[in-house]
Amino acid sequence: MTSNNPYEIIDDDDDEGFDWEAAAREIDVVCQQNKVASASASASGCDAKGKAKAKGNSGESSRQSTLDEFVVTAKKEAPVLQAQHEEEEVPASASIHPIDAEAAKTWIYPVNVPLRDYQFAITQSALFSNTLVALPTGLGKTLIAAVVMYNYFRWFPQGKIVFAAPSRPLVMQQIEACHNIVGIPQKWTIDMTGICSVKYFVCLVIDEAHRATGNYSYCEAVRELMAVPVQLRILALTATPGSKKQTVQHVIDNLHISKLEYRSEINHDVIPYVHNRQIELIEVPMGQDAAEINEKLLEVIRPIVARLNAIGVIQNRNYLTLSPCALLEIREKFRQGHRQDLSNVDVEGYFGVLITLYYIHKLLSSHGVRPAQEMLERKLKQG
Repeated sequence: MTSNNPYEIIDDDDDEGFDWEAAAREIDVVCQQNKVASASASASGCDAKGKAKAKGNSGESSRQSTLDEFVVTAKKEAPVLQAQHEEEEVPASASIHPIDAEAAKTWIYPVNVPLRDYQFAITQSALFSNTLVALPTGLGKTLIAAVVMYNYFRWFPQGKIVFAAPSRPLVMQQIEACHNIVGIPQKWTIDMTGICSVKYFVCLVIDEAHRATGNYSYCEAVRELMAVPVQLRILALTATPGSKKQTVQHVIDNLHISKLEYRSEINHDVIPYVHNRQIELIEVPMGQDAAEINEKLLEVIRPIVARLNAIGVIQNRNYLTLSPCALLEIREKFRQGHRQDLSNVDVEGYFGVLITLYYIHKLLSSHGVRPAQEMLERKLKQG
């Protein structure tokens, strides 16, 4: 097989059928070589990188899988299996993904955009490992996601690919990017806010992945998928992975990431594409309804903070300046130095309520009334 695409990975074996075991071994070798190369090129990256790679190499095959794990039976039966599965109902727990054996001999990178080496390398990694991509805004996370989604779209004709984001405009932006960059027909995409079957999931792309801590919806969704279980590739994207090693590690664990691809604006392969920017901060005031709800939230928050201030758990902190992250840090310090004289005070309960209320407050100020209301309703249902 030949191709005019210089960035297409080609298998020249024209023998009938396709040896999946051999392909899997070759993919593993390539992935291992990429790890060695990227380790020396990016040694100065995020502190969590080493830990993330250590987890990926520790034998946790559920996290770092290669393409062969999506196939029901290996070797030369893929075309037959595809025909069979088109006719029969597949149980949700079976993780059966009929594969296009011919399409799976290659992965495709677009030539209608300028080639950037770091984007190409990250894309190659993300195709075959559950990857967290930490890349500053404006350096092309959208393209990486589009290329990964397109190749899974080619490889698994019956598969479902999900792009998850905190807001609908981000979803619409990715739909447009997939159409413009790699040509995924818009008629095959849908802006979905409801429930769908997971039995054909093959790829999950998570935008704003730094949010995946605690009980955020990303974490809950991935936990549900892993419990089914579903064989799928996970690609997580963020511009701000977190300033603390522990925070990044939580994201890596919650999203079952096996490889971290981190680039900053000072990395040698990124510098040529960084240009001088002028940032203008535009503050948008709350609407009247949101402002009134916010006042009521703060009225509930104030006495709880005052109580924790009074017993010395929170020291000299204004309730107007606290945040969910700050409260998590304060709670961790309290747990490490737990005081016996507070054994009859439900400090953990206070913290739990405050963290929830401040998170709703943050949603209200950042995203509006509806997301805050939905979060409040979920918490009320949980009791």
